[in-house]
Amino acid sequence: MKQLIFKYFIFIFTLGVLSSCDADEFLEQKNPNLISTDNYWRNLAETQTGLNAVYQTLHKPAILNKFEEMLRSDMGYPGYGRPNPNNTEDFYLHLYNGSSLAILNKWQDSYLGIFRANQVIEALNNIKETATDEAEWTSQMAQARFFRGLFHFYLHTTFNNGSIIIRDAVPATNEDFSKALSPASDVISFVREDLEYAYANLYKNGEYPDNDLAKVTSGAAATILGTSYLYELDYSKAMVYFDDVINNHGYSLETDLTKMFTTAGEFNRESILEINFSEENTRLDLPPWDGDSGTNWINVRTAQTRSATGPAWIVNAYKTEPMDPLDSRNYYTDPNTSSVSLRSVPLRNSSMMAVVDDNETTYYLTGTTSEYGRFGGANWGFGWWKKYTNDDIVSTESQLPGGQAYSTKNVTLNRLADVLLMQAECKIKTGDVEGAIKLINQIRKRWGLVLLGRPNGDTTRTYDKEDTDAEYTADELMQRLMRVEKPLEMGVEGHNIRFLDFQRWKKSDNYGFKDRLKELSEEVYYGVDFSYTKRSNNQTVTRGNFPSLVNELPTVNSTAVDYEYDTPYLNYDEAKNGTYPIPFAEVNSNPNIN
Repeated sequence: MKQLIFKYFIFIFTLGVLSSCDADEFLEQKNPNLISTDNYWRNLAETQTGLNAVYQTLHKPAILNKFEEMLRSDMGYPGYGRPNPNNTEDFYLHLYNGSSLAILNKWQDSYLGIFRANQVIEALNNIKETATDEAEWTSQMAQARFFRGLFHFYLHTTFNNGSIIIRDAVPATNEDFSKALSPASDVISFVREDLEYAYANLYKNGEYPDNDLAKVTSGAAATILGTSYLYELDYSKAMVYFDDVINNHGYSLETDLTKMFTTAGEFNRESILEINFSEENTRLDLPPWDGDSGTNWINVRTAQTRSATGPAWIVNAYKTEPMDPLDSRNYYTDPNTSSVSLRSVPLRNSSMMAVVDDNETTYYLTGTTSEYGRFGGANWGFGWWKKYTNDDIVSTESQLPGGQAYSTKNVTLNRLADVLLMQAECKIKTGDVEGAIKLINQIRKRWGLVLLGRPNGDTTRTYDKEDTDAEYTADELMQRLMRVEKPLEMGVEGHNIRFLDFQRWKKSDNYGFKDRLKELSEEVYYGVDFSYTKRSNNQTVTRGNFPSLVNELPTVNSTAVDYEYDTPYLNYDEAKNGTYPIPFAEVNSNPNIN
């Protein structure tokens, strides 16, 4: 059962209100909406209520800008219409700038979370001497500082090459509101100070006295700390945190694939940090677009006409991964004929993306994925992300309580598989190629895929090399991690993982996002008609309109898919698009930013 994290309603004076007021006027009068410390923030119950509001900030869609970031990276094509999409999307075309609403909202909502965290931190400091439960006081302080660090980290990695405003206290004066930008080095030092406190004082996974799985843990703090060092190519320091997460916090790869990206799998054993949504705490009377309803609508942005659908390259990559013929899970028994055959697509494909070729997996409860109507080379496209949809519990998103835009499916921000892959990258860069292969193979084994490297006597699994072959070099394995292992495992997850990976790889491997877009602009795939056997009546059905992809020119009638990244490649400029600019609204209202 989902953990209930919002038990009370609190009216908090938000950053949006602060930024819309004249600062001098604000200082001259007492705000009637601001909860006074004279009659609130008096005990740990009230600070917990404030802390709940900090968690609630994660419901704001702009914190992740999931739809925009999928299109901004190489993980999304803008919905219906091929070869020309019906919707012109600035993030797909790399036309965003400081006036873009999504950029402004991310800036404001992240600072809203920081403001709320600072309220709790200040209140806890004020009641420290009178708090009756020292352990609870420390826990709340660690949670608040975790989020203050996390939101600053999100801003640091997204905006202005890391140079942002540090807000370490609740604003009280005109100077507090109009703070200058801090150097990126100062920002990351501040982030780490908060996260180190959280790392030292948060409970470990599963150890909270109230058993609330939605609360942040020391493992989450260690994950973000390690990531912060990896982003700076400080592999040795990053490895210390990643090693701790892998070995000392009770996480393990989820092997029950019914718990991967499904409602049943929320807070599964590899989840490290997860945004909790709950039907018990939804507000269906509120619009779903800004998160105050306690729901998300990422399902809509990955399942409808205006969506970030799967681009051709990743659809083809998922469906063509080599399956291990020695893994029994890769075989399917036809219920009509009892014949046994190799699955049509790998298990990782079935869990992460719906493709017309998948005739073994049920999709939206009624029929297999092959029967789903929204595939086509001239309209819907070739693949649908499953990580945020509710295909496991409803036959259509509109059946959700409140309608399709009110999804209560949790959103995973960090999970163990990503930590394993980041640690593998660190091992590659520090000379331990064998250790990196072992980490990557843990993930590949979970999905029943052919393992990397030489078997070295292991006859229970299939490997991509023979014992007489040369082992992977560090460069060969790094190329594979960047082009196969990381994108196919992490896809559209977390906080801008794919795009931020390229910001790092540009420095470490001379492989930036512009290089990636050039590769994609030169690739050609072909859509072909698809035939399958309907499981319900054993009849053969042919799907027209070229819904299935192949990567070589076929002899049958086909449609070329060679257009998805031509314009993004031409438009993308690393200097303009590598990080978000400071929003124009902030620049215009803050005299200390120039």
